[in-house]
Amino acid sequence: MHMLGYMYEKNDAIFGSITRNVEYTDSSETLPDPILKASRTVPPRPYTDILVKNFFDNVNYHYGILHQPSFMVIYVDWWCHRREAQSLRNTSTIALTCLILRICANSTQFLSPQTSSQLELDLGDSVQNLSKSYHDAAQIVSGFLSPGAGGLVNAQQLFLAATWHKGEADFVRSWHELGAAVRQAQEIGIHMDVRSDKMSEFDLEIRRRLWCALYAWDKYMTASFNRPPMIQSDAPVSLPNPALDQPSNPDVPSLIVSKILENHLARQLTEGDGVDKTNLQSKVAFVESWMSSLPAVFSVVNPDRRWDTDYPYVPFQRLQLHCVGYMTQAILLRSILVSSEIFSVDRTDAEISSETMALLHQIVDISLKAMSVSRDTFDLCFPQQAKYYMVAFCPFDNAALLCSLLIHDIGGTMVPRRTEVVHAVGQALHIAHRLRGFTKMGDTTWSILSTLKDRINLYPLERELIEETESTGTNIAKDGVELGVDSLHSSRLSEHFEPISDEDLQFMESTLAADGTEFLEMDLGILDGVWNWDRVGF
Repeated sequence: MHMLGYMYEKNDAIFGSITRNVEYTDSSETLPDPILKASRTVPPRPYTDILVKNFFDNVNYHYGILHQPSFMVIYVDWWCHRREAQSLRNTSTIALTCLILRICANSTQFLSPQTSSQLELDLGDSVQNLSKSYHDAAQIVSGFLSPGAGGLVNAQQLFLAATWHKGEADFVRSWHELGAAVRQAQEIGIHMDVRSDKMSEFDLEIRRRLWCALYAWDKYMTASFNRPPMIQSDAPVSLPNPALDQPSNPDVPSLIVSKILENHLARQLTEGDGVDKTNLQSKVAFVESWMSSLPAVFSVVNPDRRWDTDYPYVPFQRLQLHCVGYMTQAILLRSILVSSEIFSVDRTDAEISSETMALLHQIVDISLKAMSVSRDTFDLCFPQQAKYYMVAFCPFDNAALLCSLLIHDIGGTMVPRRTEVVHAVGQALHIAHRLRGFTKMGDTTWSILSTLKDRINLYPLERELIEETESTGTNIAKDGVELGVDSLHSSRLSEHFEPISDEDLQFMESTLAADGTEFLEMDLGILDGVWNWDRVGF
């Protein structure tokens, strides 16, 4: 275990002197029946092997907290000794059993259709039920471990509990599980980044990988979902070393590089004051600089794709980083825009300041770029990676803001690049529709976006565009009009638009005002508690 950085408590230089509760001390006594029963939920070896392999092929690179070669050594050893009496009440073995259950639970969320069918046939249950049974068993085993017990393994399994809930779109519970992982990591001193005499450089590296993932996720939840930060250290832990991966071919990008890059971004943005009108553009410019300086393999423009086929995590992480960059800029910009006069029901277009219009142009440009990346992400990930939260959340969040802008564009003259905006909303609806019945996020996001779409005052060609895009996911062009031409400034398109009378404008304004309270009472489903109407100007 030590070779993986999984420190036995007696060897922990920081907490090793603390006496453990006798209930959790290694003992020759057998485990309580509920713990034994839960630990035996691990499927037979051939199926566990399939799930472990799938985890490292398709899941681990989402966060990069486990090192596959070294994990496989203790995994094989665990199978050899799991039923030996002397290991039954060993806290390290209990924690490892829990970690393996977490791997099975997470892996089952991201299976190919072929593998899903095979497991369902052989194990006699749906992959959804299998995943939940592994997770529930891990919860029982995890509850037997006291704070600090199980060392790094315990922190890792708690982290995977959070990722499982995230895959199930239970963001509130996921955030609480993330907090448990952070506290366990702090309990064993990872946040101090101190290497003891009994800790190898490898031990320290594995601990840093977990902290790197915890830090990036915590900062994202704070920025995107308005959750209070859990990690408030003034002395950040050193970033992990990518050289640990692919030692035989150092040219291949490490799967941990993307998380290192996200940490760089998060650390810089969290320094200093929060965003306001005085520093908004400097913060947005920093994110733009961060994106333009990404390594060639992750570049926004003409990326190096030579590793894409042999290393599937490379294109996934490329799009992930692009999503992070554009979404971060959008979050910064909308924090100022939503308090502007644009979202006032009784304003006129003439009352919009030039400063606000410049901000509007900026956020529309960023949102359209984010939507393009979101579509690429969906095409890459569906169906096997569909439960990865960015697949559904990023297009939804962008489209919700664009819908709000269109709804508040009473006269149809405020939103720049209006045709592209309408098309982007259609793309988001198409993605959400494809995900309906496939993921919980798909059901909720489609319901919300459909409701928003029905409140937009669309011209006939715009209505045709959004419905066709929602249905097929493709662009349409009528009479030679291409996307990129603002519909309200195109003489050809304007021929098809019916002029809006003063009476129509007054009716739409009163409808928007009257429906506001009722609309805000809409059930947000799984997004309740992490997403609200304020973030899109309602």
